[in-house]
Amino acid sequence: MKSKRHTLYNALPIVAAAYGEKFGVKVTLGGDQAYTNGKSINIPNVPESFGNRDAIWGYLAHEAAHVRFTDFSVSRAPGLHAMLTNIIEDCRIEQAMIALYPGTAHTLHETARYMVQAGHYQPVTDRDSPASMVAGYCLYWLQSEGVGQAVLRPFMQTASAILNRVLPSGVCIRLEAILLKAVDTQSTQQAADFATAIIQMIEEEKDKAAQNPPPPPQKGPQDHSQGQDQGRADDQTGSGSNDSPSTDNGQANADAGGPKNDASSGQSGSHSSDSAQPGQDDADSSGPATACPASQDDHSGTAQADLPALLQQILTATGNDLPRDAHAALLGELQGLAHQAGDPCYQTVKQARSAGNDPQAGNRLLQTVRSHSSRLRQQLLGLVQASQQKAVRAERRGKKVDHRRLTKVLTGDSRVFSRSADKVSPNTAVHVLVDMSSSMNKGVSNGKKRADIARESALSLALALEGISGVNPAVTFFAGDSHAPVFSAMKHGERVQSSIGGFVFSATGTTPMAEALWHSAFELSKTREQRKLLIVITDGEPDNAVSCTKVIDLCERSDVEVIGIGIETSAVTRLFSRNVVIQDAADLQKALFRLMERALTAPVV
Repeated sequence: MKSKRHTLYNALPIVAAAYGEKFGVKVTLGGDQAYTNGKSINIPNVPESFGNRDAIWGYLAHEAAHVRFTDFSVSRAPGLHAMLTNIIEDCRIEQAMIALYPGTAHTLHETARYMVQAGHYQPVTDRDSPASMVAGYCLYWLQSEGVGQAVLRPFMQTASAILNRVLPSGVCIRLEAILLKAVDTQSTQQAADFATAIIQMIEEEKDKAAQNPPPPPQKGPQDHSQGQDQGRADDQTGSGSNDSPSTDNGQANADAGGPKNDASSGQSGSHSSDSAQPGQDDADSSGPATACPASQDDHSGTAQADLPALLQQILTATGNDLPRDAHAALLGELQGLAHQAGDPCYQTVKQARSAGNDPQAGNRLLQTVRSHSSRLRQQLLGLVQASQQKAVRAERRGKKVDHRRLTKVLTGDSRVFSRSADKVSPNTAVHVLVDMSSSMNKGVSNGKKRADIARESALSLALALEGISGVNPAVTFFAGDSHAPVFSAMKHGERVQSSIGGFVFSATGTTPMAEALWHSAFELSKTREQRKLLIVITDGEPDNAVSCTKVIDLCERSDVEVIGIGIETSAVTRLFSRNVVIQDAADLQKALFRLMERALTAPVV
């Protein structure tokens, strides 16, 4: 087998179509835009040179999960509520996707790894707004603990340490408690409800801080120098005093390693440690990571008097106060790549429409070709059987003696044992692609139209092939335009009799061969047969020859044999390296027979 690098099996249109079919969502491909409208997903034409294909498939799996599981009618208030709802919902839908399709776990985790490397996921820092800290912590906690993306766990730990230094322990403890419940969210509405619960919790903590302001500093009987001495004594004994300058909650804050502020005594700094402590330089500076303090009345980086204002900033955050969406950043990168170097030949693999459902007309056509098809089947079957005859070879060792060769021993030839070669079935999937553009309505010498002969030939061949073990035929017509280019008469695995109503399709429209080739290549990629054969019957030039050349090249590099049959046209000689040109449509059946004769009897490489 040839290398599958940059071939049909990993081509963006084929893999995207396979993902869409697997997930049960509509996937389109093209242009330089990536988007989801709640019903379908569009992937931009990212060039083959982009080496992180898992990022594309992870985006597709993530958006497919939204299409499958998200209720887009659930309302979300602008700002913090919308962001928190999205964060919780992303965790829920990815968990649901992994439960339904376990293989997506690897893809989603590798996508997260790439997004970290590309900087789409950014760690929480002390310079972020308080709302960004809260949202970042929720995101990394849910993705690492809920979805299991270990690559984001360090981000969660960093966010936790910073959050614990900035917010009261009551907020930290209650936030984690809500997340522990939110990780098992069962619906989009529940995700929105948990977002509401987080906001209500912050409001409650804000009201609590506002109702319990710190006591104002009291001036003692000591003079300035006495106050300094008293402050030093307090530092040495570790006890607080209402007469001495204090910040936050006095002794409880000092014991927790929190900031000190001796500004009222005319000095600044701390005697508790030689290292820098949170709050020494400014309100946003940070110290060593610590866990949430045990007391809900305790806090670490912000003065008690400032807490209501800080919590209010979180509640009213909008726009730049909130972190950017990492998935939106990934989409921006993919769109940029597509805009710069996207392959315009790549396009959405179209789903085939039914070629029709007229069993009566189909049965009349069947009666017309049955006798000829029967003869064709017998001829092909005879050739296949002949090619499968067990060849008997003479060997020098074995279990079965060939009595006819015993006399050879007298001449020194010891090859008196016989061994039969293994019998090999054709093991071939055959897809017949028939041009049904308006030009196929042209009449021929026998009074029929090209379209009539093409239908009869395709049906006759399908009947002949379905009776041969190891052969899996399909017939597709292409006509109309690029919006509706392919029409299935018989799919792989179906029987002619159950599909007969589709063989009476009428010729119409242009020649959307490229769309038909992508469709047929995708259908062949799903078959299990070792040999894959695509036969294209046409009487003219395709609408997009460049795209045709692209997909034909992919097929040929993927061990899919592609043969073009031209009816009074030499266009096939420019498109197909293997081609047959016939000058009369009446010769089509003979041409098809000769092709199948060689294909079914040639050894499988």
